Amino acid sequence: MSRRDDHEPPGSARNHPVPPSRAPILVGGERTVVCEADPDSGALAETGPALAVRTAYAARHPRLDLVYGVDEALDGSITVIEPSRHPRLRQRTSSRGAIPCHLAVCPDGGHLVTANYGSGDLIVHRLDEHGSLAGVSEQVALPGPGSRAHPERQSAAHPHQIVFEDQGTLTVVDLGGDVLLTYHLSAGRLRLRSTHRVPTGTGPRHLSGRWLLGELDPAILALPDLTRHPLAAPGLPSAIVTSPDGAHVYAANRGPGTITTLATAAPHTMSDLPAGGADPQDLAFVGDVLYAALPDANAVGAFRRTPGTGLLRPLGMALHLPDPRCLLPIRRLSARAAGPGPDRVGPSAGVRSAE
Repeated sequence: MSRRDDHEPPGSARNHPVPPSRAPILVGGERTVVCEADPDSGALAETGPALAVRTAYAARHPRLDLVYGVDEALDGSITVIEPSRHPRLRQRTSSRGAIPCHLAVCPDGGHLVTANYGSGDLIVHRLDEHGSLAGVSEQVALPGPGSRAHPERQSAAHPHQIVFEDQGTLTVVDLGGDVLLTYHLSAGRLRLRSTHRVPTGTGPRHLSGRWLLGELDPAILALPDLTRHPLAAPGLPSAIVTSPDGAHVYAANRGPGTITTLATAAPHTMSDLPAGGADPQDLAFVGDVLYAALPDANAVGAFRRTPGTGLLRPLGMALHLPDPRCLLPIRRLSARAAGPGPDRVGPSAGVRSAE
């Protein structure tokens, strides 16, 4: 006989499951919505009213049904969102830096690390047992100057992604410095352990497994030897994801408006197809459907992946909404009761600060 904890917190991962046939996904941008994905058509259906919160990038809590977001504002902020059918903004606080563009939760759910792209630093927040922000444990500037290969983008360090390798180890992708930085996180403190230089002028943006996407040099690089697989057209690559079976990686390229498919096994065949908009910003898989955030088209596009070849078949626009920026598949919706509330009137009503 199973035991149920009657004092289970509202964000518990056992609350309010969505039928597996309609997996939930959070779409962030000018406003934030929670949708359910139709596995046959690829269409995304909003589960309820949008949250009046800008989310440029988002990350899940590893156990609780909570999402953390950043807004990429000059005076940046971090948000904590409960992704129910009527999503609620639980918390908002300053990122204490400029243009926060990425964030990640450590595997034990005890800390949140945020990358302030504009000011070139990392900020670590403690998380309490309910996943709420519980104060800053450390803020550190990235070491060293930028590589200066591209004076406008690489005059200083600019962290663009944080990836946890395990409980105490994380990699920071520094676009400005052309370097991957490995840190050790212990008791909320960061210690630099190693650096991995990439070719000057790469402008590394995001990692997916061992595949590194260059933004300033449009190419996919294989770690650790940094074998370069150039994209077919010049542009500003923005996102890279690995297929569920690991056989292919997919990269979005702003400018030409394409999605590149690269086979992860030799001979590493590559192909391109139109993304549906000129500036695809993010990519995410739900099952065998790849979604692309298309801010210039005010839409999210959907593509069916073909097993074996990895080729994508366009399914059309899955959702129309203003300026979509990020896509985050989530395990299930939180159990917060539906109905009108202050969180759906404005971004700050009923919200407490972390400080």
